[in-house]
Amino acid sequence: MLKLLIISSLFVSSISQQTENNGTFGDTVNGDNLVKLGRQLQKPMLTIIGMALRNLHACEWTNWSPCTVRKQGYFGSRTRTRTCNYDENDENINHVIENANDLCEGKCPSDYIITKHGYCIKFYTEKVENDDAVTQCRNDGGYLINIETKQKHEDIKEMLKGYNEYVNVGGKRINVSAPWIYEYGKQNGFLEFYPGEPDNGSTKLCLCLDKSTRLLHDLPCTARLAFLCEIA
Repeated sequence: MLKLLIISSLFVSSISQQTENNGTFGDTVNGDNLVKLGRQLQKPMLTIIGMALRNLHACEWTNWSPCTVRKQGYFGSRTRTRTCNYDENDENINHVIENANDLCEGKCPSDYIITKHGYCIKFYTEKVENDDAVTQCRNDGGYLINIETKQKHEDIKEMLKGYNEYVNVGGKRINVSAPWIYEYGKQNGFLEFYPGEPDNGSTKLCLCLDKSTRLLHDLPCTARLAFLCEIA
């Protein structure tokens, strides 16, 4: 493979120089152009080198889809795709869409709850500081929950029915003018604050859920509260 790359590089440099001198596409030599040139000139080696270079172009896979099974100890499937050999500036160049399938194991432990919308969540009633809550969630293989969607927010409100105290959730900032940062998910999160919140007290650098509305408050990270973990 290394030998082919070296030969290709030398050959491309030579072709580039020649075509540049002839007033053709010297500045735009790439795998696709070499394939087309090789076919036009009926030069199989040039076509092969062009195809090799084209195939070296990064074809990035999408993220794996969620496993079709969430419960730990059960197996399901997941998929991902990628598009290769595609030049968006040339509609005549074919692109190849590849699909990959994989076996996956559910990650939701038996002591966690799979919510209506498929989130794997555990509610800890033990009251601890934010750092201790983060540590417990990590030990479970998860995170202090990030409420980044309306669906997750609805599931959490349903889960916390009957519990009338504040609850620790994910979201920290380094000072009151900094953005909220999360261990996973979207950085901006899904922010639905209680009216008048955040009140931006100088030590209020963590987030919690209101005891009745389940809207967000800022509070000191040393506050001892129940908390929610999620395994994503």
